[in-house]
Amino acid sequence: TSSGGTESIVLAIKAHREYYGRKRGIAYPEVICGTTAHAAVDKACELLGIRKVSVEVDPVTFALDPRQIEKRITSNTILIYASAPTFMQGVIDPIEELSDVALKYDVGLHVDACLGGFVLPFAQKLGYDIPKFDFECPGVTSMSADAHKFAYACKGISIVLYRNEELRHAQYFSYAKWSGGLYATPTIAGSRPGALVACAWAALVSMGESGYKRNVTAILKASQAISDGISEIPGIRVLGTQVPTMIVCFDSINMDIYRVGSKMSKRGWELNSLQNPPCLHICVTMNTVPHVQDFVNDLKDSVAQVKLEGPAAKKSGSAAIYGMAGALPAGPVDELMKSFIDEMLKV
Repeated sequence: TSSGGTESIVLAIKAHREYYGRKRGIAYPEVICGTTAHAAVDKACELLGIRKVSVEVDPVTFALDPRQIEKRITSNTILIYASAPTFMQGVIDPIEELSDVALKYDVGLHVDACLGGFVLPFAQKLGYDIPKFDFECPGVTSMSADAHKFAYACKGISIVLYRNEELRHAQYFSYAKWSGGLYATPTIAGSRPGALVACAWAALVSMGESGYKRNVTAILKASQAISDGISEIPGIRVLGTQVPTMIVCFDSINMDIYRVGSKMSKRGWELNSLQNPPCLHICVTMNTVPHVQDFVNDLKDSVAQVKLEGPAAKKSGSAAIYGMAGALPAGPVDELMKSFIDEMLKV
């Protein structure tokens, strides 16, 4: 286990650097991922001295194209990174095809199932048309799944899995010459709270397979109902429709979607504001399930209000923030984000 999805992803990339990179004498290792990859990949590459090779996803489906991934593989490639599903549009990348590419070139394939790890397996058992995304695909070498999301464990625990023991050992850190004695840790942290592991186990045995199936059924039905409701609202459209997941993402071609998000915030809905392209998404949970129609009604009213105000209306909230961020180069925006963290950390 790890402290969360980010650490699981960092650990998986570290393991592949050791297993594929150093064993083959690769001085400048590369990870290939889509533009929808989680920012934890950027963090891992920065920490571990790895080059991230980013590939544009399909502009309609928002899924990785295995042919484009194959074109970017070099002798320095250690890992292909895919998602099941992506954070932004909730799209499951074509893991089976990517598995074939990974096997062909003998490189690793990590599946980020931090969101879907405790949803997609039960959806498959319930008969949903979920494509293969896990170790059933022979090229998949590692996976990550957050227990503190849809497994309902306490915040701060994720799981990273490997196809074999040798690859898992590449995740570990061991140092035999420390003057304080023999030192070895399985994750980045030295001291870790055992209580979180106990709570996660308690959640698993308490929910059981029947409990997870029940919740997944309710969540996917709610997700589909929200998607259907959005499709009937003129001016906005659902993005990345493929198979039902817990994510419903939408944008607009004729209005500022961030202003819609700000209106929804005033109605008590906290949607994630996304960029490249500008869009919003809702991650459907059991808390959302009883309020599906309320959400659709509020969204319809918010869209109507933005239309009524017109494009010249003053921006506020996320609309103002993302509008400014889009107009500035990355450097100043990075400094503003660091200042924001400073304010959060003030006592």
